[in-house]
Amino acid sequence: MNIEYRNDKFKRQLENEKTLVASFGLLNARKISRRIRELEAAENLSDLVTGRPHPHVGSRKGLFSLDIQHPLRLIIRPTGEFDLNNYKTITSIEIYEIMDPHK
Repeated sequence: MNIEYRNDKFKRQLENEKTLVASFGLLNARKISRRIRELEAAENLSDLVTGRPHPHVGSRKGLFSLDIQHPLRLIIRPTGEFDLNNYKTITSIEIYEIMDPHK
């Protein structure tokens, strides 16, 4: 899968283990890194075995959540051409943010 990041600062935060642990704690940092590796290995969104990708609705429509550790989610945004009803067509994403979408 083709992966981009919301911006360079966010990319550096997620790629630097020390910063990632400081921002999200050790357990979450490990799970975030794992989710990113799983996305890199996948050809499309339907290839993900874990993470339970699910779409947002309402004002966040067009974004998807991947589970990290309740309630934290890795938020991604599909890019390029795709059909929201067919996860196999989502082959390019932007890692958008990490947050609790229930707040």
